[in-house]
Amino acid sequence: MSRVVVTGLGIVSSLALDREGTWSAMLEGKDGLAALTRLSLPLEPAQLAGQVAMDPGRHQTLCERMALRALEEALEGFQPMGDPERIGVFQGAGTSGLPVAEAFLEERLAGRRGRASEPAYQSPSTVTDALACRVGAQGPRGTVMNACSSSLLAIGQAWERLVAGELDLAVAGGAESLCRTTYAGFSCLKAVDAKRCRPFSRDRAGLNLGEGAVQLVLETLDGARARGAMIYAEVLGYGASMDAHHPTAPHPEGEGAARAMAMALRTGGLIASDIDLVSAHGTATPANDGAECLAIRRALGSFADAVSVTSTKSQFGHTLGAAGAFGAAAAILALRDQVVSPTLRLEEPDPQCDLDCTPREAKQRRLRAALVNAFAFGGNNVSLLLRRWEGQ
Repeated sequence: MSRVVVTGLGIVSSLALDREGTWSAMLEGKDGLAALTRLSLPLEPAQLAGQVAMDPGRHQTLCERMALRALEEALEGFQPMGDPERIGVFQGAGTSGLPVAEAFLEERLAGRRGRASEPAYQSPSTVTDALACRVGAQGPRGTVMNACSSSLLAIGQAWERLVAGELDLAVAGGAESLCRTTYAGFSCLKAVDAKRCRPFSRDRAGLNLGEGAVQLVLETLDGARARGAMIYAEVLGYGASMDAHHPTAPHPEGEGAARAMAMALRTGGLIASDIDLVSAHGTATPANDGAECLAIRRALGSFADAVSVTSTKSQFGHTLGAAGAFGAAAAILALRDQVVSPTLRLEEPDPQCDLDCTPREAKQRRLRAALVNAFAFGGNNVSLLLRRWEGQ
């Protein structure tokens, strides 16, 4: 079995269009949430969103453009060589294709025929295909549509192929852009907060939506060492589970989520006391945060009290299919720099969220290993296990 490491990381977010700009802003306690301007919605009060300062290209969707920009940063000038059949691409998508489908409907209603009428632009696999073309990947490619756990599951699937020796290198991550359908759905569920979201807070009232892209370059350790690549972190394993509880709500005691975390630990050969950080799903909805904290306690037992927990959704909003990749990026950079990004606006924690959720300010501490959580409608739970790279 091959060991798998992260040798590239690119981020396009509502805070900045690059990795280090995004990370610096996170550590400074900034967020990328602002009044929604790109979409016209009949919702009151006006919605807040994590909008990225980019527009679609002439021949690209916004998702494609963000994903390709993140990939260029992740590659850092490296052009994958070797057997193209041993290079794979795995992407998570939530509403990918829906913004173009909405534009298509507008064009048809107006009696116009534009770019949105082309079926290829509406396919959820458009981003995956664009990234595969960029790196010349002729190996396995996959687009995971598993709602909000999609991109973390895509990273896990890439890891499986690399560990099995089927691939030498993989691009994995996710991209998501805002659309009306998403707002309509979450508004019907009464899950959107008109104010800035407050994960783990007693008065949390829902999420803010966001967009962006994160791309990871994953390689076998042997391949990374052979080319002298800089290594960000090691991917030790992942776990996935189902609640089979409710179409949208998580299991109230976090039963399935705890199993996903426990599975990740078993797969990676670590125990609860090895974990210092949980990059949480942390949506700021009343149902999610308490259940997730209970799940962390189930999975880590008494060691949960020594763990730092953080939610990136307080900075970017909920990026849906890309959310797991954003959580992974935050954990990778935390392990690199030995600092936990803050959970913003956490003034009065919910008693049910009785963990160290890193309120308001970044926290310097020793970080050896991290769990990254992403949970989705239907009780789809994914947890990724990462370890700090120290040349071991």
